[in-house]
Amino acid sequence: MGRILFFVVLGVGLYVAFRIWRVRQRRDAAARPERMPVEGEAIVRCGHCGLNVPRSEAVADGERWYCSEDHRRLERSPR
Repeated sequence: MGRILFFVVLGVGLYVAFRIWRVRQRRDAAARPERMPVEGEAIVRCGHCGLNVPRSEAVADGERWYCSEDHRRLERSPR
């Protein structure tokens, strides 16, 4: 009779431990932030040095793009 009681208590203990583990797994999964897709930005090439720069940081001059105002001026000035 003692062995039967031992295995019943062991079974109940394992069941309770499993349920606690499952609840924690679900709680952790809900607390984890979902990854947002990274949206890219258009990259343009400097007309003077060839450096690739994000369009929001580039300086435009007509159809050409430059990495800085200095390079735009250097490209426009007569050599």
